[in-house]
Amino acid sequence: MREAEQRRRWYAAVTQTRERQIEQHRATVLTEQIRAWRQADEIRAFCQAARARTGETPVTADEADWLDWAEAYAMQLDPLQEPLRTPVDPPAGLEVLRELAKIDVYAHPWPFDADGRWMLPDDRPTDPRT
Repeated sequence: MREAEQRRRWYAAVTQTRERQIEQHRATVLTEQIRAWRQADEIRAFCQAARARTGETPVTADEADWLDWAEAYAMQLDPLQEPLRTPVDPPAGLEVLRELAKIDVYAHPWPFDADGRWMLPDDRPTDPRT
């Protein structure tokens, strides 16, 4: 009975850690998307300002090429040019989760497959906080 309880707690800790790992990964991806979106917006604003500053004087061919390239680059950076999707979950590697959870990852059979999916349906805790 005690061994079963330890096992249940261990799997609960691993499950919580996996959820935290996914949350951190998603936050990183979101932050990177925001950074890229802002950078693209700044590049477009720069190009607009450069075109506006010429006033009556037309933009030179060299300057126009540079600004066209910069605007195309901004489009490549901008994550809003494509539909947004939830990022793919990171792998549920032993070492990564061990660092996050500070637990002995070898105490029981590892519950995740190579894609990070739970593979021990009978042992998955129903509520990892209990």
